[in-house]
Amino acid sequence: MIYFRTQKKDTGLDFIDINIPSNKSQLDAYYETRKIIFCEEQGLFKGSDFDSYDTSAIPIVAINHYLGSPDEIVGVVRIYREKEQEWFGGRLGVMKEYRSFSKFICPNLFRGREVSALYHLSVAAGLIYRAVSLAHYLGCTKFSAYIQEQNVKLFQRLHWNIIEEINSYGIKHFLMEADLSAYPPAPIHTTALDKNILINLQKVA
Repeated sequence: MIYFRTQKKDTGLDFIDINIPSNKSQLDAYYETRKIIFCEEQGLFKGSDFDSYDTSAIPIVAINHYLGSPDEIVGVVRIYREKEQEWFGGRLGVMKEYRSFSKFICPNLFRGREVSALYHLSVAAGLIYRAVSLAHYLGCTKFSAYIQEQNVKLFQRLHWNIIEEINSYGIKHFLMEADLSAYPPAPIHTTALDKNILINLQKVA
């Protein structure tokens, strides 16, 4: 599990964690957050950004908790298997008011006295780390994504490499690939779902 410090005093009651939706309400909020970011804010889609990949993709959400109770979905991403061991990530987005939110805590992420650069980054970085590490745990040997130009530097800091430039949805994107050695395999700790159930997770929009 990944936690983020809040801007309030460290009470232990206020935090953001990253996980898969645990109920229909969170899944609905996951799709609504995507709609706000990709349809209303960016204008990449009209009405809905739902596509065929959503029938088998694993949704991942950043959930803001206040006083120990789930509050709202503040960030989203999805992962899906393209081929047997090749996975893709997509629909990475963070709500505007949380894009400058930083400093997450991931138990067991740091080895010895070394502090990962991930620690100094954002909710988006946490979503990326969680997504790739989960796919790695599920047997991924190659993880790629199509990245908007303004986000390329973030991904490069997180050990991703540019493969090629493409045009997608009328704007410039870059096909990038993650260095899996920077993303140790990590399961979803807070659910009883096993690998096979996760891989075959089906959802209804």
